[in-house]
Amino acid sequence: MQIKRIAIIFVAVITAMLLVGCAEEQAGGNNEERQLIQTYGEAEVSAEPDLVRISVEVETHSSYAEEAVEENAELANRVREALIDFGLDEDEVRTGSYRLQSRRERPPEVEEPDRPQPDEMEEAEEAEEVEEQIYYRATNEIRVTSSELEHAGEIIDTAVEAGANKVNYINFELEDPQELKMEALDKATKQAERKAEVIAESAGESIVGLYSIKEERADYTPHRAEIEMAEEAAAMGDAPTPVEPDEVDVRAAVTAEYAF
Repeated sequence: MQIKRIAIIFVAVITAMLLVGCAEEQAGGNNEERQLIQTYGEAEVSAEPDLVRISVEVETHSSYAEEAVEENAELANRVREALIDFGLDEDEVRTGSYRLQSRRERPPEVEEPDRPQPDEMEEAEEAEEVEEQIYYRATNEIRVTSSELEHAGEIIDTAVEAGANKVNYINFELEDPQELKMEALDKATKQAERKAEVIAESAGESIVGLYSIKEERADYTPHRAEIEMAEEAAAMGDAPTPVEPDEVDVRAAVTAEYAF
């Protein structure tokens, strides 16, 4: 019995010593900080657009809602038909947002003379009793998508001549920007790596591997043409509206950590 008790105590002591040793080893490992260099890489790639998106609007006004709606529908159909006759496919001409809004307006106030006469005072009182007039505004957006960038000005002229009275935007875009996004990401990643190498070399160290990397952005900004100039030129109607496409920019950025 005594020998058995001594054996149990011995095993317990050994186990405790092993646990303490593991704990110290683990604590020592946690105290060793990982040596990392964090860098930020960014890149920009420019490309010629291959798609144009145009938004025009038909806006009508009337003191009666029905009249504003009917006139707007007639003009919107006329614009759509004119664009298709110009040579666009039906799926390239689509209807966008439609709105019918109302507003109230009071009649002009009657200026009272310095010394109003009895008759004039009665007229002023009658004017104050006049109710507010309600006016209605109907707007219908028509969107055009085309790969014929060189005809953007003629498309706008055609829409304006048919009844469109507002140009919302003229965007030159990329039909498929994914390949250029990948190219920009590749350049951004290489820049982040090069930065880490320079930092390490300056400190007398060298990079031993990539620890982590995260994509921060990968997008592009369409080129938006000047709307005011396009509207003025289309309203003049003397020559095709000059709308020149410009390059679009694809941007990418990454954050990376390198061990040294």
